[in-house]
Amino acid sequence: MRSTLLPIALLGLTPTLQAQLTAGAVPPGAIVYDVDLTLSLSQPFTDDSADIELDCDDFVDVRLLLHRGDPTIDVPHEVRFHFVDDDIELCLDMGTTFQQRPRYHAFGDLMDCEPPFSYQGNSSLVLGDHGGLLWTGPSSLDSMYIAFRRNDEYGWLLLSFQLTGNPEVRVDVHEVLPLCQGPNSIREDLEGAGPLLFPNPTNGDPIRISDAGSIEALEVFDATGRQIARFTPPIRSMAAPGVPGTYFVRAEWSDGRTSTTKLVRF
Repeated sequence: MRSTLLPIALLGLTPTLQAQLTAGAVPPGAIVYDVDLTLSLSQPFTDDSADIELDCDDFVDVRLLLHRGDPTIDVPHEVRFHFVDDDIELCLDMGTTFQQRPRYHAFGDLMDCEPPFSYQGNSSLVLGDHGGLLWTGPSSLDSMYIAFRRNDEYGWLLLSFQLTGNPEVRVDVHEVLPLCQGPNSIREDLEGAGPLLFPNPTNGDPIRISDAGSIEALEVFDATGRQIARFTPPIRSMAAPGVPGTYFVRAEWSDGRTSTTKLVRF
């Protein structure tokens, strides 16, 4: 199982997203993540899964499941979205069965939720059981948006799937506008309270860490928000990321606070 967590690194706080958000729109100061998450299966009776976070609290919000069956014996291909966070709602038509129908939005559509669609939370979706959304093949969807919200914050997820089975079944999560553009976003520390990393930038040599005796845990995230490493005491140094790019190192301190420092790998 893969994990795609999305803590956002912002240089400031941004306004709460409004209900009149349009599909694909990015509010001023907000960040959309190119997730580029793909699950693909070519053999019958195989499964794959991935986890996605939508609100930057470092806990899984969506478990994406792909199953390749065998339609010749009435075992369909399936994509399931298990929404496991109990405070996230989706724009859905509950219908008369457990196969809840999401409202799809094309680029530029208002992400409203007019009847027969409405925002549905965990009590209706039986989160973690049915999973909230279920698609069965043969069917396909090409680059459509699904709206979700938490209180008065709105986000979207851009996805595609192909469940015909010729020659494979697959699901792609292309982009996510997450629910963390405001006070619960993770910001880069600009006041020097984070751990000092040396050398930074680094060309791949081990990185020494200051104040390590006060750090309870150290986590490294890539630019998409995926956690690539976690260290626990004793922490005196850490290996540099193997791939050049921008990373974020978050420290959990013994006094309960957290801080985030940007790390550049040449």
